[in-house]
Amino acid sequence: MIVPNLGNSEEHGRQMDLQTVARLTRLPVRKIRYVLDHRLLPRLRVAGQPDLVGRARILTDLEGFAVACAAILLESGVRKEAVVEFMAGLSDFPVGKRRDDKHPVYAVQKAFEARGTPAEAMLADWTNLRFKFGHQDTGWVQPRTYAPLADMYQPRVVISIDLASLRDAFFADR
Repeated sequence: MIVPNLGNSEEHGRQMDLQTVARLTRLPVRKIRYVLDHRLLPRLRVAGQPDLVGRARILTDLEGFAVACAAILLESGVRKEAVVEFMAGLSDFPVGKRRDDKHPVYAVQKAFEARGTPAEAMLADWTNLRFKFGHQDTGWVQPRTYAPLADMYQPRVVISIDLASLRDAFFADR
């Protein structure tokens, strides 16, 4: 999971341990640890770390935000497989370009960086995705291919995460 150059980015460079993520988000530490230990964010830089048993795992703000998103889904009863698909979409779906016009901005980055802007991520029928950032709406898309679904698509079940309130929790103690 997680977008390129997070560790080097000044915007996402504040480091935090799992207890800090739990305190900021009011999630149990065991749920945050579960996300990491069970590799629900497969490409996350801190996944596993078996050589660091008993030592604090350190995350950047954005990594902590992504881990918290996955933990919230688990707390809500979403299946592990659906959490993995949802988080892959959140971290891999390009929603724009950076100012340098060379690198894409991914949904998780945009949600985290766009302070003061509403941000929502939705999972429909345990598989399809939709992201809203202020006035930008991706519409329903398929996971992995991000192909738009037909306009007539009406999901039977929708799970929604208010990414703006989660993001605001990460900036509340600054």
